[in-house]
Amino acid sequence: MHVVIAGCGRVGGQLAQWLADAGHDVAVIDRRREALDTLGKAFNGAVVEGLAYDVDVLKDAGIEETDVFVAVTDSDNANLMAVEVARHVFGVTRTLARLYDPAREHAYRALDVKHVTGTKLIANVIFEQILAEEFQYHVTFEEGDVEIVEFVLSPEVAGLTVRDLQVRDRLRVAAVRRADHTFIPGDDFELKPGDLVVAAAREGTRGRIRKYIREEAPS
Repeated sequence: MHVVIAGCGRVGGQLAQWLADAGHDVAVIDRRREALDTLGKAFNGAVVEGLAYDVDVLKDAGIEETDVFVAVTDSDNANLMAVEVARHVFGVTRTLARLYDPAREHAYRALDVKHVTGTKLIANVIFEQILAEEFQYHVTFEEGDVEIVEFVLSPEVAGLTVRDLQVRDRLRVAAVRRADHTFIPGDDFELKPGDLVVAAAREGTRGRIRKYIREEAPS
């Protein structure tokens, strides 16, 4: 499988290494030569310096033969533009984009751009989606009533900790995304409005924490 990855930060670099180690043909794009150099001389893939949405750069990365295009730069706008070029100029059918700011999710959804959020969480989810297309970030297990969900916290959460948000045997927090950082929180981790929470939840739990969930992202 040929995979083109735009962005060689922590997520893109880790993803590239995983896929290359798994035997896939990988090309990585980044505008910074120093970022590409972090892959090291042992990296079994191609590196291309340039902008993720530049047609010539994408061609150099083999976009015309790619099976999957992934945009994980540090810019939501660049990721969106890169995916749109890959889809509409080169006809790539399998694309994934990184989303930093949950408030911009409506733009991604409006353009039908498949996306994921988080740092190590993103790398793991993208890796799984590339190798097993049926895997979804929101996972519902076939047996049982537990699912993996994400939600953004409302102002009502101010002053609360992970322990306060969790519901015994009903809701367990796995990770919290805040600005550019992802945390694996302990029970005493203090939550803040706007945090993106990834959790394991049982069916029917949402009603218990509804006031802590931001229903709509601000425009």
